[in-house]
Amino acid sequence: MFAGIILLSIIFAGMYIFQSASQEKKDKIAEIILSSITPGELMQGKIIGYFVLGLVQAAVLLFFAIPITLWKTDIPVFEYLFVPETLLLVFIAILGYLLFASLFVGIGATMADVSSAGNFQGIVMMLPFLPFALIGPVISDPSGLVAQIGTYVPFTTPGILLLRLTMLEEWPWIEIAIALVILIVSIWLFMKLAGKYSK
Repeated sequence: MFAGIILLSIIFAGMYIFQSASQEKKDKIAEIILSSITPGELMQGKIIGYFVLGLVQAAVLLFFAIPITLWKTDIPVFEYLFVPETLLLVFIAILGYLLFASLFVGIGATMADVSSAGNFQGIVMMLPFLPFALIGPVISDPSGLVAQIGTYVPFTTPGILLLRLTMLEEWPWIEIAIALVILIVSIWLFMKLAGKYSK
């Protein structure tokens, strides 16, 4: 749940990048900024800025959610939270954000104006929620074929991997390593493309 909150918070923050990139292109702000920095630096700055915003939102949410959970339930939140596995789950959530943020900013930068971006926005914003279409098969068989395929597809990797790891008693470390490599390479490619198309 902790990693899921972080993933959703920073993805929602990342959605603002889409509109921001297209708005800047319309107002010619990007052209002015690009006279001082490279397109790659501009895109990375946007991604990191919205990442910090997403972390702040997640921190505020957890600041209120954890005390309420402790008060209303008997769940030992801190006992579950402060375990080494949490670090990997949070790392996966952060990689998920970087993937979608670089994708959003790259697509937003290619839009000619805000109105065309608005028409296209609904389709783009569905990408982070693709894992929800696979929830049933993954929950019924976390080690099954659907779960494994979802683990290796970059758009579904963060959500499916988080879901699988919370359900499996023994983690498939080879599958985790392959999925993380695919995710990191995808992030690198999308960031490169985002910098290229922001020119």
